[in-house]
Order: sequence, then C-alpha cells, then structure tokens
Amino acid sequence: MGELMNHCVRFIRKQEARFISEEFGDRPLLSGEILGKTVVSMISTGSERGGYMDYNDNMVYPQVTGYAAVLEALEVGEGVTKVRKGDLLFAGTPHQLYNRVQEEDVVPISPGLSPEKAVFCRFPAVSLSSILQMPVRPMEPVLVTGLGLVGLMCTQVLQNFGYDVWAVDPVQRRRDNAQLSGILQTAGDIEEVPQELKGKFGAAFDCSGEESAIYACAEELRHGGHLFLVGVPWRKTTEEDGHSLLFKIFYGFLHVHSGWEWSLPRKSGDFLPGSHYRCLEKSLQWIAEGKLRTDHIALMKDPSDCGRVYREIGKDELQSRASCVLFDWRAY
Repeated sequence: MGELMNHCVRFIRKQEARFISEEFGDRPLLSGEILGKTVVSMISTGSERGGYMDYNDNMVYPQVTGYAAVLEALEVGEGVTKVRKGDLLFAGTPHQLYNRVQEEDVVPISPGLSPEKAVFCRFPAVSLSSILQMPVRPMEPVLVTGLGLVGLMCTQVLQNFGYDVWAVDPVQRRRDNAQLSGILQTAGDIEEVPQELKGKFGAAFDCSGEESAIYACAEELRHGGHLFLVGVPWRKTTEEDGHSLLFKIFYGFLHVHSGWEWSLPRKSGDFLPGSHYRCLEKSLQWIAEGKLRTDHIALMKDPSDCGRVYREIGKDELQSRASCVLFDWRAY
C-alpha cells in the first residue's frame, strides 16, 4: 500500500497525552501477519490512568498506550487462513490508526456486530480470569466493589453464570449505568447490603483497587471465602495499616487471589480449556447475544481530543458522565 503516516495517541510525559503523526513504514507483511486499520479503540480508565498519572514516579516516557481495538483488515500476509481483507477483528493494539498483528493474536468479529459493541469484549475478560478459577458455586451470594468499566462487566458476567450478586459503588451515575445494564442489585455502600447477607458472601471481587473497599470485602466474607483483587492498586488511598486485614484473613480462613488476568494461559489446550483468548471469544458471543449490555456507558471522542480526555480521567471528572471513552478513528 506504500508509505503510510500513522496517527497515534502517546503519553509524552507524566500527565500529558498528545495526538501525533509518525511514519508507519511500508515493509512487506510477514507470514501470518495482518495489516489493520483501527475503527474504534477503547480507553482503560484503570490501567491507562495509572500510566498517565504515574502515581509512583516510575514510568518511562514517551509511552505507547491502549490495548483494546477493533481493526479492519486492509491486507493479509501469507499463511493467514481465518481473516480476509475487509473483515473486522478485535486486537489488543494501542491507540493508533495502523497496526500490524499476527493472526493468532486477534479474535474475528461476527458479521452484524458493531465495532462500538465488539470492542467491549476486552473488559469482561479481565474478571473472567478470576471467575473461571473460583470454587464458589452460584448457590452462594457474591459481592463486587467498584462499578467502573471492569466492575460493571464483572457483575454482568457473574449474573450470566447465575450468581446472586450485590454491586457496590459510591457514585450514583455508576449505579445508574449498572441498572441500565441489567444489574439487579446495587448499593452505594456495603452497609446498604441486606443484613441477612452480612458475613455470608462466598466470594468478593474488588474492582476498585481501593484499600477501604478491600477491607470491607474481607469483613463480608464467610469463613473460607474467596477475595479477588481485580482492580489494580495504583496508589495508596488510606492511612490504615494492614493488621486488621491480616487478622481477618488469618482467623476467617480467607483465600486471597490476585485478579491479574494473565493468570490464565493465552491460548486453550486439551487440558486447559480456559484461556485469555477463550474469554475474549465468550465475551464477544455474550455481547452479540445481548447478555452483556454496553449501551449508555461510553462517550465517543475523536482521538485528537486525547489531551482533554485523559485530563478528565486523571481528575475523576469522567465518572459523572460515563464509564468509559471510545476513540473513533473513522475520520482518518
């Protein structure tokens, strides 16, 4: 296709995002490789906020950002068998117009599923990694704290599996979004959860990364309950020490798990059916079937507006209007 100019979102320095152009290069595609043009990409308001804010002053800049995009296949290399030119596919690529990806690293999108919906598949997959490994069965209630994008998807996934879920977030707009997404039971504080469930939850998923929420989750678990730390603890948010949490873990016989999604293998095998890419496929299926609802929760922005978008995310100004932001690349 000749030399291409790539438009990209980059973190130039701490708390500064910029829309830049750079040469993409015109090297031939390698075997199994696909050249894709981004249709939409989605901001992770958790992980990308951490990279933008650099709470611990340990980031290296400039920084490529983004890991959830829907691409249109412009060219396919030799050996590509499942993707044709013009197909839409999900890829964990950054916020930039053109990307080269290996076929084994993409998930084809079914005809008729819009890019704006399909791109959400990345975020149910985060908590699915924990849910698939959980021994707690749907006969027990479970708790989710934090109704950002990951918590919103986590709660919907748990409901799809038949769990009786209570989802807690202090922000009214997030609870409103949850109810519009079909989440049945929400609360602004754990104290609002029915008294008969206090200390009876079989599992809790903290999707906020806040220490106070994690401590509260531990208090509400039954003996031998499972606590999953899904939200990234990017920064210290309380002056409490860890003794009360350790005391509860020890005497409550609690199981505490990292919720980092890469605890699953990337690909499935004969004896390992659960994998990161299987989670993406299942998420896409549920979105297409309407079992994961994505309406009313995203703002659509031009990527050239990235500076203002990330400033709002960094200052927590976005949560009063939406759960997430999509960049629309179709004008480029």
